[in-house]
Amino acid sequence: MEPITHKFQQAIKELTEMLEAFSTEQLNKIPFPNSWTAGQVGDHLLKSYGSWEIFKGETEFAERQYDENCKTLSGLFLNFNIKLIAENSNATYPSDGYIEKENLISNIQTISDRIISFSSRNDLRVLCLDFEFPTFGYMTRFEWLHFYVVHTQRHIKQLTRLFNILNSHK
Repeated sequence: MEPITHKFQQAIKELTEMLEAFSTEQLNKIPFPNSWTAGQVGDHLLKSYGSWEIFKGETEFAERQYDENCKTLSGLFLNFNIKLIAENSNATYPSDGYIEKENLISNIQTISDRIISFSSRNDLRVLCLDFEFPTFGYMTRFEWLHFYVVHTQRHIKQLTRLFNILNSHK
């Protein structure tokens, strides 16, 4: 079985390659009404990775399987037939302003490197007690990494769609 850190690294690699494919203009262009720009999708992901700081907070060993929520997380985030809505009040809601591509990609790489470094040196089976994930409650570090993978994969698909829309008008 492929380690979760490797899956996360692969998702980040795909994400950064996808973001690189957009021109700076395209990254900040609204492709259709009520849509995020590609830059906002990237900003949303970057902000979601910021939750990894809970890995360093209070933890305890789970009295359940460390990966118990992974199947449900995959079923939710990789079901492209449902539309998930980020709340505007949520800390992961993207910025409205201009997003500079190089800074976005650099920041994603920096935070993902920190996550991978920490995860490779620490036990992933412990519950993170500083934050309850909506509807899931406390999750293990492993489940959080799995969430980052499937959440990123979902948005890579969204970015691919946006890229195709923006490039179909040429």
